Amino acid sequence: MFFRLVLGWLATLQRKMFQETMNAMQILARPCCSPTLHRIHLALLCGMLLSLSFFAFPLAAQDAPPASPGQQRTAFVPPGSDVLAYWYGPNYRTIFVTKPNSADAANIPRNSLEYTHAGFWTMGSNVGDLTLSKSNMAEPANGGGSGAVEVYFIWRSTLGLNEVTHSRSFHVGPLRDVSVELGTNLETKNSSYSPAEKTIYFGPTLQFAVPKGFFNVGLHLRKEWNHEAVLGKADDYAPDFNIEPTWMLPFAIGKVLMAYSGFAEYNTPKGKDSFGAAPVSEFLLRNYVSVDLGALLLHKPQLIELNGGFWYWNNEYGKSGSDPGAKQFTPIFGIALRLDKSRAHHN
Repeated sequence: MFFRLVLGWLATLQRKMFQETMNAMQILARPCCSPTLHRIHLALLCGMLLSLSFFAFPLAAQDAPPASPGQQRTAFVPPGSDVLAYWYGPNYRTIFVTKPNSADAANIPRNSLEYTHAGFWTMGSNVGDLTLSKSNMAEPANGGGSGAVEVYFIWRSTLGLNEVTHSRSFHVGPLRDVSVELGTNLETKNSSYSPAEKTIYFGPTLQFAVPKGFFNVGLHLRKEWNHEAVLGKADDYAPDFNIEPTWMLPFAIGKVLMAYSGFAEYNTPKGKDSFGAAPVSEFLLRNYVSVDLGALLLHKPQLIELNGGFWYWNNEYGKSGSDPGAKQFTPIFGIALRLDKSRAHHN
């Protein structure tokens, strides 16, 4: 009975998500920026999803022997982890932050401390990420005196349908499971723009079978509230559709252990902002390659990792690319320290 209720609920959600997807596809068919950028964003997402799906398919096609529900989580899910990281990027941008006596967007050096926790239980997972960032005086705090400080918190909680149904019904094709995900993003920043994002995410997440690490794609209904200090008003946006791939894919070059990690987001337009303007769709990509210094120098795999990659955000907060600061691209460099003893993603 419970299994039928879950399947019925999933079918209803699937129909809703299908309708939202069709609406999103109609929106995506109308370029929100230049045709070239629009094609690049779609190509990045589609290429990422398609190539990794084909990569995962041969693995998923070889069904493992039937396992009990308790064994399934041991077989497929890594242990929890706690990671503290330092990041630096020299060329961040923020909407409407410009160079002195100029209409051009300012390049903002920014230092960040990030703490990430991932925990797993018998039915799903919980992931929390807290980042404290400080800009230099290119983006001053409201009132001046120092660079702006931002606190950004991300939380995602999933419920695996294989675990809920005590079956392998959702281990099909390239998928190892489908989960129901609920999450939130919370932000506060003391800059002159003073963004204060509060966003809720809800929808299915497709968990692909990969040899090591993970590759998941969230398909979410998304609702955002925000704030801007230009007019001193709160933004209450209409619900939109969100595609959110996340991944961590370990590999090795000789004896050097490495991993490719990151996330991307594509958000469709979300009604009107406090200016009365219609926000456009936005694309965000953070990705980096890690070198396992712990294994290379100390014979302690994953204890310390050196990271390098880039951060790209087009149409920040849904603002048009013609607004100063709405487009940003910066290299990012960091070092991460794993605080727990569960260092096993290369095993």
